[in-house]
Order: sequence, then C-alpha cells, then structure tokens
Amino acid sequence: MLMNIAKTLKFRRDKRWPQGAIVYQIYPRSFFDSNADGIGDLPGITAKLKYLKDLGVGVIWLSPFYTSPMADFGYDIADYCDVDPIFGTLQDIDKLIKSAHSKGIKILVDLVPNHSSDEHEWFRQSRQTREGKYSDWYIWKDPKATDKSGKPVPPNNWLDIFTGETAWEWEPARQQFYLHSFDVKQPDLNWANPEVREAIKTAMRFWLDKGVDGFRVDAVRFMGKDPDFKDNPKNPLYKPGEGSNYNSIKHIYSQGWPSLYGYLNEMADVLKEKPYQKSLRFMVTESYPETSEPVNEYLEFYKGMDPKVAAPFNFEGLGLPWQAEPWRQFLAKFHTALDDYSPLCVASYAFGNHDQHRLATRLGDPAARSAAVLLLTLPGMAFIYNGEEIGMKNGKIPPSLIKDPAAKGGASRDPERTPLQWSSAKNAGFTTADTSWLPVNSDYQTDNIQLQTKDRYSYYRLYQSLAKLRNSSKALRKGQLSVINTGHQSVLGYLRTQGRQSHLTLINFSEVSVEIKLPDSIKIGRFQISSDAETKHKKTPNNHIQLLPYEAAVFKTKHK
Repeated sequence: MLMNIAKTLKFRRDKRWPQGAIVYQIYPRSFFDSNADGIGDLPGITAKLKYLKDLGVGVIWLSPFYTSPMADFGYDIADYCDVDPIFGTLQDIDKLIKSAHSKGIKILVDLVPNHSSDEHEWFRQSRQTREGKYSDWYIWKDPKATDKSGKPVPPNNWLDIFTGETAWEWEPARQQFYLHSFDVKQPDLNWANPEVREAIKTAMRFWLDKGVDGFRVDAVRFMGKDPDFKDNPKNPLYKPGEGSNYNSIKHIYSQGWPSLYGYLNEMADVLKEKPYQKSLRFMVTESYPETSEPVNEYLEFYKGMDPKVAAPFNFEGLGLPWQAEPWRQFLAKFHTALDDYSPLCVASYAFGNHDQHRLATRLGDPAARSAAVLLLTLPGMAFIYNGEEIGMKNGKIPPSLIKDPAAKGGASRDPERTPLQWSSAKNAGFTTADTSWLPVNSDYQTDNIQLQTKDRYSYYRLYQSLAKLRNSSKALRKGQLSVINTGHQSVLGYLRTQGRQSHLTLINFSEVSVEIKLPDSIKIGRFQISSDAETKHKKTPNNHIQLLPYEAAVFKTKHK
C-alpha cells in the first residue's frame, strides 16, 4: 500500500509541468509594440512567440494588461475581466493563449487581489455610501479624532509603500478614511468580506475558462491585516532622512497577518475545481521575506497553501549577498525543508523582475552571467525577466520623463522597465513610433537581440544553451539538489541527480581565479557549459578544477 502511494506521488511529481519550467516574465508595455503607439501590446507578444520558443521558454508570465487608468501601470485594475485598449482586446488575449499553446508554451497571468483601482465600479459605489452592496468591500474606518483645526485624524499610523506617508485617505461622501497600502488610487480590498473573496475567485475562473495555465499573485502579504488595526511599532533602526519614511515603522499589523494563508488557500482551491482538473493549473505568490529566517517564511506559504497547485516566489536571488557561503547555507536548508515537508513542493526562483534593479546592473556582467547558470541549474521554476537574456542594464531616465508613482517617496522603478532591445534600429526595434513610452537604453545599438543571436559568446547564447541543457535533462528539471563541499570558501558546488543522470554546478563568487579539489566520491565527467567564453576546462589529475574569476561551470558527473 505504501509503495503504491509513493509511486503515485512520484508519477504526479514527474508529470507536473512547474518542475523544471523556464518562465519568462513579460512586462507588456515594454516588450514589443505592434501598432506604433510607443507602448507594447498583446499582438506584439503573439508576434514574438517564436523568439521565446527558440530561447527555450516553456511558460510566459504576463504582467497586468487589464482595464486600468494606469496610475500604477496596470497594477490598479478597473476591470479584472477585460483588456485595456492600450494592450488590445479580449480577442487578442484569446489569440495569444491559443498561439502560445500551439507552440507548447503555457501562460500565467498576473492577479492583483489586495487592491483595485479607485475607478473600479466596486469602489465607485463603495465610496458613495455606508449602505449598499459594496459598502464593506474596501477597508473604511472612522477618524481617530480631529486635530486643532478640525481636520480628521487617520485611524492609525499605517503608511503607504509608495510615499511613506499615511496610508489613509479621507472620503468626504462617507465621512470616513479608506486604506491604500500602495498608491492613493489603489484602495485595499476587504479580504475579511467573503463577497470580496468570491469576486476575486470569479475573476480567476474567467481567465481559467479562457485557457490560462495559472496566476502570478501580486503583493499577497498585504491581504492579511490585524483585524483590530493597531498602530505599527516604531523601527528603532530607522534614521530620519535615510531612505523612505515607510521604513520608520515595523509593519507587523498592516501586513502578513495569519489570515492571509486562509485567503490564499481559498484561491488555490479554485485551481482544483472540476473544470480545471484535466491539466494542472498553478499559482505563484509574491511576498518578500521580512525576517532573518527566510526559509521559515517560505515554508509557511507552502504549508498555508496546497503545494500541489501553489508555491511562493523565492527571492534570495534578489536579496542574498553574491557570496558562496550564504548561498551554500540557504540552498542546503531550503531544499532540505521542502523535501522534508512534501515531494510536491516546487521552488520558484526569480533573480529579477519589474520592481528590482536589473541583474547585470546589480552584479556586473561576469557575475550576472554566472547567476544565469545558477538560476537555470536550480530546481523548480526559473523566472527570467524580459531583457535579462541579453544582459540589459538599468536605463537612465531624465527626471522630466519619470513615470513611476513609487518615485514620489523613493527610487523610481522605471530604469528596469525600459523597452526590450530588439535591434539596432530606431527605438531599439521596439516601436516604429517617434518615441517609446519610456526612452530606450543608450546602449541599444551594441546590445540587442538581433546582434546577440549571432554571437556565440553573448548573453543570449548562454541563456539559450542553458535552457537547452535544462529542457533536455531530467536531472536538471526534476532531480534532487545536494550541496557539496568544494574545499574553497568562494566556490559553491551542488549536484542535481535523477536516477543515473547527474550534473555538477560550480560557481566561483570571487574576482580571482581559483583551483579546487573535489571529493573523491564525485567522478567528474564531460564539461557542458561555462558562463565565461574564455574558459578551457581540461581536468588535472586528482579531481582538480580551475575556475576563472566569477566563472560558473556545469559538468556531467558520476558517483563512485
């Protein structure tokens, strides 16, 4: 009986597409413009599916394309079940889904459950009266008091993440405040209200019925709030004037409340409903670790949701120092924890996205290339943000052209959202319009897709080769991870093993060449890929390997 259960679990794990999937995040505004208005769109994505297939992508994640006034460029949704005319029509998304599936590419769409636009019909009605169907769909509170001038005082000290100022906005029609954890035009939905939860689940079913394969779920930590709305405590480490005022308090009551796991589990249940059981639907949740124990935080999400159909993003590729020891400790602890909890857990690694400085800007080119090797040889889902495959760097946006609302209280995210560099043509081949919605990077004539596809040593060819190896190797897609002792403090090493197949990844995190001797239990086989085009891997006797500065290399291996 136990053997039959184990075989069933193994079968399900082997057949589950998230294991080993290469996911390409598309920021639609910046991917490809098909109608010469300077803004990327859905037909532009459909036109470039062959490019993604040739790169080795098996899944695409689309950032929001829904009806929106664009206060936060689509993350302020005015209609969860329609397409904004900027991006196209419902017929365009139908065509994209059908075309992607015909090429064997699955589609995840962004879901933004914490907040809507203030122009959504739900909020339009909610802000008018304390009575009626939508009166309790958002978070409304009476003032705590009035100040000396008679002005209403917000109910607590919670702050919005964009400005670092109060997260409460006064609504004269209701004579109450509403909560906005992000922009003032993004009111928080009241997830304690079961009608709100059902409305979001209805939106999920709408897109699942259209054929999408799942969701990336935005800002989930903010869905769970203290029901008593207590003041957040002051952050004793904050120094006024250093960074955003948002960091002046510790956000323990305004987000991350345990109720969020129940909400997410309800959403996960939708993916298991009968109409969607023919093929696996899956969702990945966004929540950045808030403590010094990220493994425990990630594990809470696996436990709070069903790992058959859901996983949290793993953001250590954004937060960990680029050093061997922190990675060695994290990988060993994280993957041991997942294996101990359930064989159905899927890791979801993302080293970049539309909210973070670009990988090559953060690490520099040599380390960014080795990060590509790390990303695409780790277990689970590997998320590539559009442009990383050609080593795009942050753009330089003049102050007069900044669009991001987050720039009001901190750093703009526009530099990592500049248009994808397709060619050396005007506007990097992104658009035939006179200008693009954000200016293209100044290096587009020397760094672009057209040039890099012809250069055997380019970023693109490295990503393509890694994708080809991953897609062809059961060990890299589904195998176990084992961290090994490389005998050198600056070199991370791990094995990916499935049956008789095994690969060894070695990463030199230092700026100098190093030589290591591997344990005798590992028999090094054929060299497969390196991040450095200058490498010459000729084994020396006794399991010695030389690695160039910041080099990452992959070998076939056998165990003695």
